[in-house]
Amino acid sequence: MNRGGAFLLVSLFFCVATARAADYGFAIRNSEALRSEQGYVLNTDIDYRFSPRAEDALKHGVPLTTVVKVRVNQYRRFIWNKTVFSRNLLYRLSYHALRKRYRVYDENLGAHQYFASLPSALESMGRIRDLPVLTSAEVQADAQYNVQIKVFLDIEALPLPLRSIAYLIPQWYISSGWYTWSLDELSRR
Repeated sequence: MNRGGAFLLVSLFFCVATARAADYGFAIRNSEALRSEQGYVLNTDIDYRFSPRAEDALKHGVPLTTVVKVRVNQYRRFIWNKTVFSRNLLYRLSYHALRKRYRVYDENLGAHQYFASLPSALESMGRIRDLPVLTSAEVQADAQYNVQIKVFLDIEALPLPLRSIAYLIPQWYISSGWYTWSLDELSRR
């Protein structure tokens, strides 16, 4: 095989690997903090796309836990920023083979819902509405705030035998990265 053929083969491999990696992942599609009578509430839309390994484990009875981290930081000029709000929202997704239904359990509310399909369950998990983040008393008029949101698959919540394997396989590391914006931009509108 000549150099051109080897280069083409390696390039094709990386293109296929990149396309395969793009088939799954979590993404914050939209997020906004709205002023209410009590302060600020958060609305967020998340796109959940599990890897083939995670979906296969789910269909074989392994519950998957996702964590949505929400933080509001107050900017301070001469010292590190102050976190004024921090919360983890936990959602446990499971599949019940006898019912042929997906179950989404919101650990923060202690409530669950059943869905006929995985896309409908993921859409429900991805719609966060009216989450209180700051009260009016906590908001200082001259302060600058930023909001950060991140979502990831919690490998620590997997059953122990699978957890040790998941640490070694990249398809289990599913995260959105931080989505950040300034709260001050919204308060000036």
